[in-house]
Amino acid sequence: MISLIFARSENNVIGVDNDLPWKLSGDLRRFKRLTTGHGIIMGRKTYESIGRPLPKRRNVVITRNPDWKAEGVEVVHSLEEALSLIGEAEELFIIGGSTLYNAALAENIVDKVYETLVHADVDGDTFLEIDLSESFDLDQVEACQADEKNEFAYTFRDWIKRPQ
Repeated sequence: MISLIFARSENNVIGVDNDLPWKLSGDLRRFKRLTTGHGIIMGRKTYESIGRPLPKRRNVVITRNPDWKAEGVEVVHSLEEALSLIGEAEELFIIGGSTLYNAALAENIVDKVYETLVHADVDGDTFLEIDLSESFDLDQVEACQADEKNEFAYTFRDWIKRPQ
């Protein structure tokens, strides 16, 4: 199963200055719980924003630069190459950025989407403007309130690909 996992604001922002534009401890805990033990695929900029391989996950980084290397990750040059490298997996996660999300959706290979909708309009420079309801059915919803560890209220929304 191929899954996307991301958080976006109500105005479709997913990043600013190669970082997350909010502090949401609950979202980070969910990300860790869902992705630990699985393969994760990310673009080079996403990897550089994290700054290290994520532990207890197979880290695959896609870059156009044939000379780019980083310790602890496997480097490939296309989404197809990343999927071929990982092979059959119970679940693998595409964790960003927007170019990879859009490519996976365009190729119609996504089975599930884990979306965190951040209930705010924020400034940013990276956007993800997709309408999941066109191809996916909303499966689970969990609302979470803002508190001392979560800057904004947010909702976890899990989407399952609609049968063709």
